[in-house]
Amino acid sequence: MRPRPTALGFVMAALSLAAPAALAEQLPWETELREMGYSFLHISNINAVNGLNLTRSQAMRLRDLALQVEAAAPRPPSLAAPASPEWAAVRKDWLELRALLLAGKPVPEELANRVNLGRATESKLVRATLRPAPTGQTTACATCHVPPSSASGQPMATGPTVKRLTDLAHCEGIYGKAGFWKLLQLSPQVEAVLTEPQKAILGRFACCLVPPQDLSDPVRAGQADSPEKALDLLRRVRACPEALWPMMRAGVLSHVDYFTAAVSPAADAARKSAARDAVAKALDRARACSDVEFELEKDHLSKAVKEAIIPAPAEGPHKAAYFLLIPGASKVYAAYLARLTQKN
Repeated sequence: MRPRPTALGFVMAALSLAAPAALAEQLPWETELREMGYSFLHISNINAVNGLNLTRSQAMRLRDLALQVEAAAPRPPSLAAPASPEWAAVRKDWLELRALLLAGKPVPEELANRVNLGRATESKLVRATLRPAPTGQTTACATCHVPPSSASGQPMATGPTVKRLTDLAHCEGIYGKAGFWKLLQLSPQVEAVLTEPQKAILGRFACCLVPPQDLSDPVRAGQADSPEKALDLLRRVRACPEALWPMMRAGVLSHVDYFTAAVSPAADAARKSAARDAVAKALDRARACSDVEFELEKDHLSKAVKEAIIPAPAEGPHKAAYFLLIPGASKVYAAYLARLTQKN
């Protein structure tokens, strides 16, 4: 199952739905979906750990908590099972990225580009399995997904009930039922380990593949442009000759659907239209501004472009635990501690 860490209403979801079914043996296409979701969250976990500047004692304590979750949760996907050609190619690039991140090494631009393209492919693969509507209120993959060959190609209907269902299903798909409840139990201990600045960073954090340069203003890299790239776009919009502006405007807006679907596989026509309208409004305002007005409004306009495609990260009482205790995180902390030892 694919994680959706943008909601994180774990307790409310658990209380509002029937008891989740036990994690059953999955069909190949379900296994591949779980691999995709796990890989995305696992790399985000590495980026969070690397970006928080944890002390040795903090990393050791979080590693111990992660081991407790791992003892209760199902084994993480091997990331080596047979896969469709599309996912196998994406997985290869993401594993290459993971190796660099675990070693604390920078990500070359060429690899970052491949990883980002893979993000769009992964979203397309997820979208290809969505049902038009859930078949019930259980957390089984088949409630919301079908084999790709059977999919309707239409985005799933959304709403509060579907959102609660998918939030819980995606959590259980990664953590399992027992691991999910263990995470909730340990969440206060995670909070106690972190400093207030670290909590603030995680409060704004969202899933990312290529790590943002500054975790104090994290973005979902690999899904859409950062605020810096949005600002660069707006500067190019202002510099575009008048005769070429209609063509440039149409070209930019034609890509909005692509990025919106990459971020949200279930995005429907209304979601894409709203994103296009918001981006168009920001482009037109940037174009109309005087130099002084643009300098005053550029941060707001850049944020508007980014958040039209990527909603602001949601908050939640268990968000830190969700990102820091994923099954497999103990090895991330081990790698982090090894790097600290090498520095000393």
